[in-house]
Parts: sequence; C-alpha cells; structure tokens
Amino acid sequence: MFVKTYSRYPKGGFFLAVCLLVISQISVFGGVRFGPYEALTINSDVVRGVKVDDGKAVWLLLNPSYKEKELIVKLSNEKGAGYRKWENGTFELVSPANQGKQANEWTDWVRTKSNYIEYWMEGTLVLHLKKVE
Repeated sequence: MFVKTYSRYPKGGFFLAVCLLVISQISVFGGVRFGPYEALTINSDVVRGVKVDDGKAVWLLLNPSYKEKELIVKLSNEKGAGYRKWENGTFELVSPANQGKQANEWTDWVRTKSNYIEYWMEGTLVLHLKKVE
C-alpha cells in the first residue's frame, strides 16, 4: 500500500536548510581548507574564494561589491602574537583601493612563510588563515 505524505516544506528544503546551517558554522568556527591553510575566520560577504597555487601564493576572490576597497594584510607566527614585518619594513601590506581590480578575478596574492595571515578591510577582520601543513 502506498501512503502519500504532505509537507509544508518543498522537497529537500529541510536538507538544504541543514546544509546551509552547517556551512555557515564552518565559516564561523574554521575548518574550511585552502591548500595548506585553514580558515579560522572568513566573511563570505567580502571573500568569495581563496586559492593557493603551486608556488604557495595565496590568492583572493573578492565579492565585486568590495573590490574597490583597501585591503590590509598582516602576518604573525603564532595566534595572538605580535605582527611580523613585511620585507618593506612595515607591519601592514596595503592593497590600495581603486586600483582597477576586475570583478570575478583572483587578485591580492601574497606569498609568505608565516603561520597566520590576516586580511582586514575597513577595520574589520574579513579573513584569518592558519597554516596547518
């Protein structure tokens, strides 16, 4: 005998809601891997993607709404430790605003041996990576 059940949710709606909840929690609590890095914090409204190429350069794919904003990159060897200086002698590497970044293209790459990389925009941490390999 076949019994038809009815639900107020569309097919797969509950499953989709649970998946979205899990993904959002991963984004908040870490666990998302990008090559040898794990995201401790990621603001998916700003950062659409992260990739690490064969040369160990870390590339960002920014949401087009944020591509014209200044991005500041800071390095450290330990979580919560003081920042390391870049080769130019500063503690912050600035990717200037309005530099003609193309929408939906990988930009803002860095190559470092530091264990932690922080990306800041308008005083807010938008991405924090930890080297795990």
